[in-house]
Amino acid sequence: MKMVYWNIRGIGNPESRITHKNLFDTQKPNIIFIAEPMIPFENVPHLFQRNINIIKFCLNNCLPRIPNLWGLWGNDLDATVIFVSDQCIALEITFQGKKVFVAAICAHNLYMGHRRLWATLTNLQGCFHGPWICLGDFNVVLGAHEKRGRRPPNMTSWNDFMGWSNANFLTHLGTQGILSTWYNGRLGGESVALRLDRAICNDPWLDFWRNVSCCNLVRHQSDHHPLLVSQGFSSVSHATPFKFFTSWTTHADCKRLVKETWSKYVFGGGIVELYG
Repeated sequence: MKMVYWNIRGIGNPESRITHKNLFDTQKPNIIFIAEPMIPFENVPHLFQRNINIIKFCLNNCLPRIPNLWGLWGNDLDATVIFVSDQCIALEITFQGKKVFVAAICAHNLYMGHRRLWATLTNLQGCFHGPWICLGDFNVVLGAHEKRGRRPPNMTSWNDFMGWSNANFLTHLGTQGILSTWYNGRLGGESVALRLDRAICNDPWLDFWRNVSCCNLVRHQSDHHPLLVSQGFSSVSHATPFKFFTSWTTHADCKRLVKETWSKYVFGGGIVELYG
């Protein structure tokens, strides 16, 4: 199954629609999420929808403004909408008899809006148990290493973001291609680049698919790179992610356990010594 998420920054002009059509023809995704289309859905020509095999769709709810997040898919995908808000579209997808859950994100700019989103996603994962993936424009970074620019990112926002991820035991998928997914288009000291678009999943999602990959595609007609997330049942297994939860350090036995473990003598060298 392939999913494409793109903050297209306007799909009303023919050039953007041509770029989007080329993206569909090249990647052949099962579902497409479009953020910031900047026009009402009914204004998109029906011929364009047919050209990218769109039969079904879902729009987010951000009244009184027009929807700024669309989910588009064809008859080859068995998907049911389970939740819609101003920042999220959540789908239940039946794949080979198994239910998996996908949340497309178009987050607010301010951290108070982020907090509402984190609470919403936590509640959804509590109500619908199973494999989950969240993908899209989260409008926040995990730290200074995900921003290039003069001013550091907001520490409150990235701490909240990391706290939500850790509390729900989520994995941020490593992304192939360029790290920064958004660029402000300026040069010199005014240049800013951020990793705003990403995919985040839980362990059941990684356990269900043998192969999961995430890639930033070439940027055209927008200040955001399209995000391609692919998963399947090929023989290539995904790497087991390393996880560390800050809460472990608050356990009374944490320091003792670490000290005893690192003090043990392991016979051998290299990988034997490292993992013995």
